[in-house]
Amino acid sequence: MKDIRRILGLDFQLSKLSAKDLPVYVTAGREFYRLSYAGCRFILIRLPSNEKFGVIALRKQAELVSGKYKIPVAFEFEQISRAQRDSLLNKEIPFISGSEQIYLPFLGIVLSERFKNQRIINSEKMMPVTQALFLYMLYNRKQKSIIKKDAAREIGVTQMSITRASEQLEKMGLITQEIRSKETHMSLACEGRKAFEKAYPYMINPVQRTILTPMKKVYEAYPLSGESALAERTLFSKPEIPVRAVYKKDIDPDGFPDIDIRWEPESDVVSIEIWKYDPGLFTKDGVADPVSLALCFDNNIDERIEDSIEKYLEGYQW
Repeated sequence: MKDIRRILGLDFQLSKLSAKDLPVYVTAGREFYRLSYAGCRFILIRLPSNEKFGVIALRKQAELVSGKYKIPVAFEFEQISRAQRDSLLNKEIPFISGSEQIYLPFLGIVLSERFKNQRIINSEKMMPVTQALFLYMLYNRKQKSIIKKDAAREIGVTQMSITRASEQLEKMGLITQEIRSKETHMSLACEGRKAFEKAYPYMINPVQRTILTPMKKVYEAYPLSGESALAERTLFSKPEIPVRAVYKKDIDPDGFPDIDIRWEPESDVVSIEIWKYDPGLFTKDGVADPVSLALCFDNNIDERIEDSIEKYLEGYQW
């Protein structure tokens, strides 16, 4: 925060907020500051550089925090793309990103058409088996602790793979491990939505590849994913082309004849997502699990999809 006065060109007084009375999905991994200068006051929320964000969620969070403190709220980003900047402007969400992208309607606006090349964030990402283990623990909420060998059996991997995965989750601060009676017990560091929010920056999009292929009866056994799953769980409209998911090890990807609907518009086709881990592990009623589904739309800029995902996660019984 030492550069905020230089960026704004004003001698703002600032104090850090604990924000302990706000929901964890708003505060997780973020820093909160109260800024004031000559009668102008606002809350600045600094997002970590590796946080994935959507404008619909940010707008709701800004309204919540503003309602709590009765002053405007702005977000600070280390770096944003042109598309992200334009989405924030479209939703009238105050923000600061360096000295060239400032949108504070209550104070001033500076916008440049120069954007830095997106820098690769070197934060560690989950291996597919790590993500599968985390989801297994997240959805088995009735079990306070899970034995490592049981998790290996249920997920269908070796104990060595589970050991590597559990070590990665422990390093990320997402689980704890304890040996009892010669068995390794694993427990989530926190539960429900809080666990998901804490894990989200480390999680990967489960989709490795997507193929458009002629529909076959056998594909109907694959779980619904993508927009088809979203339509099943929310008021989102069903897509013209159904979307289904399959584990990469369960099929031969080259066995799907890939077609171009521009040349075969009358074909009965299906979009097959080839996943990095088995979607069937967490499928319920033939639909992909909510966390994996949200991750399938990672970096999506369609506001309809973003809004539906946010509503789905808000209404999910964690």
